[in-house]
Amino acid sequence: MIKEDHRNISCGGDPFNYLKSVLKGLNIQLDPGQDAEIMVLKEKFPYSKGTYEGLARTTKLSLIEVKESGPDVEIFVRKPKE
Repeated sequence: MIKEDHRNISCGGDPFNYLKSVLKGLNIQLDPGQDAEIMVLKEKFPYSKGTYEGLARTTKLSLIEVKESGPDVEIFVRKPKE
């Protein structure tokens, strides 16, 4: 599993597009069937599970789970087997 910590990033642009590019990069890095965990702050990325699901689908990944604990959000995605 690849773990990416994006909790303390400072993106000058739109957080939505930033997260989309993170997921695109993961799609390139992951092998089919491999999982990844992305850690972000709820304050910077105040999205619902449906939004994360749509982003994952757009970048050809499957959303496995979204966990919220305090200020943190953990997003688990998987690259589908072909």
